[in-house]
Amino acid sequence: CQPGDVLGLIEGDVAMIGAAQAQVAAQMLDRMLSGGGELVTLVSGTYAPDGLTDTVEAHLRDRHPDVEVGVYDGGQVLFPLLIGVE
Repeated sequence: CQPGDVLGLIEGDVAMIGAAQAQVAAQMLDRMLSGGGELVTLVSGTYAPDGLTDTVEAHLRDRHPDVEVGVYDGGQVLFPLLIGVE
């Protein structure tokens, strides 16, 4: 990876590298939901760009319409977005 790249982590391991946070989040969700899932929780961080959770939510409505989505402001500083799949 290069400085400025966006990393998608699963359980602490780098699973994806990309250029845009929303793009990486959407691809990570597609990967995480490929094995199934009913609920996605999005927790935005302090430095998440405006509209990040809205863009990810729109992707979920389009690609995974049967998945329930919860969005919360977590205020974490290190990560702009945390994703949980159940």
